[in-house]
Amino acid sequence: MSMQEPTGWLTALALMAAFSTFLLKQIGREYVKELSREYADFTDAYRRFMKFMVGRHRVFGAATLIVLAAHAYPVLAGSFISASGLIAAFALISAAVTGVWLFYGKKSLRTGLLSAHRALAFVLLLAVILHLFFTGMIAF
Repeated sequence: MSMQEPTGWLTALALMAAFSTFLLKQIGREYVKELSREYADFTDAYRRFMKFMVGRHRVFGAATLIVLAAHAYPVLAGSFISASGLIAAFALISAAVTGVWLFYGKKSLRTGLLSAHRALAFVLLLAVILHLFFTGMIAF
């Protein structure tokens, strides 16, 4: 097993942790919010977990970029490139740039950047899924 495979799975794991914030918020809005008082303990635990994960979204995103570099280095050093991997990497970097700009630059979430960040996250998800199935390498 080459080094690309474990680092690829670590990249996907960090990405899923970053992406989970969207899913956790959606579940909270649509389902947990509607639960009766009978499930108050579950609701409180869910909200604490959601707050924990949302608070670390930037950490998960940064970890994804770092592990991506470790995943891509052996491929590039071997003078190979994966077209699907390149597309996924570009989508990740684009999503990260919009996220960083939202956090450090434009403090307002009312700009179109939040929608762009989310759209790029979904493009990234699709690109990663494609990369899992089509990893063909091209020499350069």
